[in-house]
Amino acid sequence: MPARARPRTLAAIGAAVGLLLATTVATAPASAAKPVKSGTTAVSASTGCSSLNGLKVTAKTVSRTVALAAGDVVGVTVSPARSGDLIILAGSAGTSIFFEEAPATTGLKYTAPYSTTYGLGWSLETSGTVPGDLTWTFTCTGSGGSGGTATSDSDRDGVADSADACASTTLPDSISRPVAGRYFANSSGRFVDGTGAAAGITVVDAGGCSANQIAKALRLSKQESRSGISLTTLKNWAASH
Repeated sequence: MPARARPRTLAAIGAAVGLLLATTVATAPASAAKPVKSGTTAVSASTGCSSLNGLKVTAKTVSRTVALAAGDVVGVTVSPARSGDLIILAGSAGTSIFFEEAPATTGLKYTAPYSTTYGLGWSLETSGTVPGDLTWTFTCTGSGGSGGTATSDSDRDGVADSADACASTTLPDSISRPVAGRYFANSSGRFVDGTGAAAGITVVDAGGCSANQIAKALRLSKQESRSGISLTTLKNWAASH
C-alpha cells in the first residue's frame, strides 16, 4: 500500500472498529423493503444471512451483528462510488478481529470461514469528503447458493454440531511444552507447531477437533497432550474426519 494512502486507511479502520463497539450499545430496526436512514451510523442486531439479503441502508457507516454459517457470502456496494474510494470492513468473531477492503466501484464480498455470530462494520475510505448520504446495498448468499441462516455450532469451532466429531472444543489447545514438529491448534483454529510453523490443516479440516481432543480419542501418550501431536497423526485424523 502506498505510504501516502496509509494514514487514510488507518483512519478508516479506526472508524470501522468503532462500529463494532457500537453494536454492543445500540440497536435499530432493519428493513429489507426500503432504505433506512439513521444519521451517521446505522446500527442493528440481525439474525441470519437472510436478514442482510436485499437490505439497503442510508448512512455514512453501517454496523450489524449477524449469525452466519461457514461459506455464507456477504456482499455490499455503496453509492455514490468514486474511483479511488475503498470500502473497509472491520469484523469480529469471538475474540478475533479482522479487516477487509475493496474498491468502492466494484463492491466488497466477505465469506464467513466459520459458523458463528459476527460483528461486521462497513465504512468508506476516501481522499475527499465522505458524502453525507451514502446508500449501502447488501446481499447475502448461503453456502448452498441462496440466502440462509447459520447452522448451529455450539462450541464455535467452525463445524456444525451435526458434523462435529468433538464437542466442546476449546481454542487454543492447552500446550505446556511446545516443540518443533508437534502440532496443536492455535486461537484461530490453525494447527501450528512449537516454532509457529503451520501444518496447513485447521480444526475444521480435523472435524472440529483440537490436538488435545485427538490425543485423548487415540489414547496417545501424555507427551502428545503436553506438546502436541505429530504431523502424520494430524493428517491421518483429518483424512478420516
